[in-house]
Amino acid sequence: MIAKGQTFTGITICLDGGTYTDCRFERCTIIISGLLPIALENPRFVDCQWSFIGPASTTVSFMAAMYRAGAKDLIEATCNSIMGKGPRPSALGAQ
Repeated sequence: MIAKGQTFTGITICLDGGTYTDCRFERCTIIISGLLPIALENPRFVDCQWSFIGPASTTVSFMAAMYRAGAKDLIEATCNSIMGKGPRPSALGAQ
């Protein structure tokens, strides 16, 4: 899907494979599977619920397990990098 300047309200929408520019999502259920890239430019999410399925769910679960297993610095550095708050972490602590 390619959408520009649209408002999506109260629907369930899988963003995978889509390009969304200046779109607003209100009270939507947002599904991310991680099977296809997603392009978001200036999105707005209001009161949405998020659902990660398939590979995206696997990645989130793996990161949570790594955090609980003691890789706290790696996971926090990854989150900080995502938020633009620091350098990218090296892959699993490799130098």
